[in-house]
Amino acid sequence: MPPLRIGVLGAAKIAHRSSVPALLATPGIEVAGVAARDFARAREFADVHGIAAYADYRSVIDDDDVDAVYIPLPVGLHAEWALAALQSGKHVLCEKSLAGSYDEVRDIVAAARADHLVVVENFMCERHPQNEFVRAQIADGAVGPIRHAALSFGFPPFPADDLRNSRALAGGALNDAGAYCVDMAAFYLGRWPTAVTASLADADYEVDVIGSALLEYTAGLTAAVSFGFLHDYRNEARIWGDSGQIEIQRAFSIPADRRPDVTITRNTVADRIDLPPADQFALQMGYFRDLVASGNGAAELERRLRHAAVMEAVRRSAAQHRRVTLDELADWTPPEVSR
Repeated sequence: MPPLRIGVLGAAKIAHRSSVPALLATPGIEVAGVAARDFARAREFADVHGIAAYADYRSVIDDDDVDAVYIPLPVGLHAEWALAALQSGKHVLCEKSLAGSYDEVRDIVAAARADHLVVVENFMCERHPQNEFVRAQIADGAVGPIRHAALSFGFPPFPADDLRNSRALAGGALNDAGAYCVDMAAFYLGRWPTAVTASLADADYEVDVIGSALLEYTAGLTAAVSFGFLHDYRNEARIWGDSGQIEIQRAFSIPADRRPDVTITRNTVADRIDLPPADQFALQMGYFRDLVASGNGAAELERRLRHAAVMEAVRRSAAQHRRVTLDELADWTPPEVSR
């Protein structure tokens, strides 16, 4: 089988430090090249990674030898270029959030479904064996039926000119750190919420920099998510069942050389389980390659649509200062299991 040839739209830090090295190291993938805001920036990036430089984003999409694109652009540019790629018959791996609004995600999913193309939102932490282990423990009833989950992801302020502080580019804590919390709540629990009560604050920035939400599920299950850009660093999840709890100290951003550990406590007795290190970016690239090869991208598209709907409910709840039920979204149907 010929390798999957991927073009990169954007020379962002995450592409330079993590994603492109992972793509280059993944068997069955070739990086066709990179485009950036200007050719000089693309050339500099390309020289570092030993790949080609394209004149502009459109040149990548118009290249018949490119099978898929990776998009590490600011969130506000995702929909435009994801749709352009899909309309040219190319699969898409896109940084999170997939788009800045629910309607844009719906358009992306519709375009992918129309031509049986794969779209993956780059929540690489889903692939890490630590998080697979936690999900398996929950599914196996290791701490009994789950009653509550708490997920927190936040970090100190970015420089004032950072793109994540730009309203025009759909920046903000919800579309960045909050998106991880919403995604991983579904990943761990295997469910999507039925209602959301949320708060977002801008603290005199252009965008939300402080946020939290209570996600309600059936049978009394709840999840509390908290996120922000004005915080001491936190990157954790806690799962609380009726016979124990699971603590994950690095739930989202997990360095490839870190030996993660998970603590399972039952009746106040803690058991720390050490797990092997893993490169979650490399695992995610292999996942994307395999989805394209198999043509089985439908379930992933459904998950991306569900995730975007919950994000929309968070936005509505915060803006309207009320509890929002997911069935308020016209095309929402209430699935129980997200896997």
